[in-house]
Amino acid sequence: MIQIRNPGVESLRSNPAYRLVLEIGFQDMIPFVLKNIRAKGIMSLAYLIVNIAMLGFIAFQIFSGVWNHTLTLGSFLSQSITGILGGSILVIPLHESIHGLAYKLLGAKKIIFGADLQQFIFFVTADRHPVSGLQIHFLALLPFVAINLTTFSFILLLFPNNLLFCGFFLLSHNLMCIGDFAISNYVQRAKNRLYSFDEPKEKKSYFYEKVKN
Repeated sequence: MIQIRNPGVESLRSNPAYRLVLEIGFQDMIPFVLKNIRAKGIMSLAYLIVNIAMLGFIAFQIFSGVWNHTLTLGSFLSQSITGILGGSILVIPLHESIHGLAYKLLGAKKIIFGADLQQFIFFVTADRHPVSGLQIHFLALLPFVAINLTTFSFILLLFPNNLLFCGFFLLSHNLMCIGDFAISNYVQRAKNRLYSFDEPKEKKSYFYEKVKN
């Protein structure tokens, strides 16, 4: 467990040293995500580079397979379809479980898993558990880092003939990480230190900044 003392919910709300900068309902996450993934910042740039690099990796695997006569139409279809399906849908429980683990490591006691199927949004939240800016980066990006490193290492070492599957799987998963990168980009672009907590009963997230003295 990572022990870092953050101000409590009541302190954030009542102490003049903190100022509310964003109150957002869970149902409004898509506009928030689209706005912040488009905003210029280190994390939005990283999201773009990662996905372009994975597209390049896929293109190279296809070109190499065709050139060396090792990639058949059947192999292409099986690896691409299973990769896209696995990276966009089947990986969701693992992805959200890693978010939950991150919250657990940060000391959260009540962790809640949820989904909005109309918007195809899946989320993990902790009831009234404030986290700081650096902790938000950790919460948001741990599934991306863990799944990319584990999948690529596993496929490369044990199934080197299935690198095309690996590319489609990771590209699909990384595209699904758009919300994680958007939140991280919002925090990265903030001028002051941010703290955030969720009110699951209200289905709202709050962001406060530390007011400079």
